[in-house]
Amino acid sequence: MNVNKIKSQPMDNFYLKSSSKGMKYLYLAVITLISLIITAPLFIIVYRYFPNIVVDFGMTIHLDMLLSFIIIFLPVFTIIRFLNKKFVISFVIFFLISMTVVQLFDIYSFNQIKKSYLDILNYVETNPVNVPFLSEHKMTIRNADKIMEAIDYQNADVRNFAIESSIKYFNEEGYYSQYGNIIRYFSIFKTINQWNYVPDPKGLDYFAKASESIKHLGGDCDDHSILMAACIKAIGGEVRLVHTEGHLYPEVKVGSADNLATIFDLIKRDLFYKESIGNQIFYRIDFENNIWLNFDYTGKYPGAKYLDNKILGILNI
Repeated sequence: MNVNKIKSQPMDNFYLKSSSKGMKYLYLAVITLISLIITAPLFIIVYRYFPNIVVDFGMTIHLDMLLSFIIIFLPVFTIIRFLNKKFVISFVIFFLISMTVVQLFDIYSFNQIKKSYLDILNYVETNPVNVPFLSEHKMTIRNADKIMEAIDYQNADVRNFAIESSIKYFNEEGYYSQYGNIIRYFSIFKTINQWNYVPDPKGLDYFAKASESIKHLGGDCDDHSILMAACIKAIGGEVRLVHTEGHLYPEVKVGSADNLATIFDLIKRDLFYKESIGNQIFYRIDFENNIWLNFDYTGKYPGAKYLDNKILGILNI
């Protein structure tokens, strides 16, 4: 009997078991990664409609994020886990080959893939706040006639100022073709946001026409709202003025709710990154599924926090 052969058998079995366990963990890691890749885009869709569940333990914890992710991830992981191993491995090989090909021919580069998933993460990080939309029905706004008269968006000087402001920023090639008029609105916001607050004469409500305010970019909140409304109207946009206690601010329709993630990404990671860092985006969705953002000068970026949530009146322009 070969003693050496007998002694080597337990050792061989040990290595076989170790190798088998290692492959099992590797396979588990692979299907986990695949599940995460599939879950990420689904999560961004589902999370928008998931009810807010927030717990405060000294720090704010968003359980809605965790629960919505788990609800998607577990079924995806379970399905992949019970698929035929050869099928999963073939899928991984096909995926890697496909990604190599598209990378070589610059069809969809790894940088673009990275950006796509950063867009998803960005939506979660911004944690946008959907504020209930209010129509103007049964709501009045003080001095509405005077304000409407002051919004002289058909004035030639106002129109020229609006055009100049709409192309002053973010006018790089490809921006407009990709995002449309929202780029123009954001450029106007950035231009007029260099606003200098100057109070009205004591004891008097003075409503400066937009054609007056373009000269100095100064005045009170009424004057700012009038100018913003005039400029947005002058380039074909839609705007409304919201009256709160002691304040008036403009809200602008910036696009469809289907483009929420794109709009938030544009604000948070591109056009207003420094201004909005560490802050949330507040928005309203109207009854036709359109997004409205706060364009008040009290915020440094479109969609900044409302100065006051108690609305006294709304005026559609």
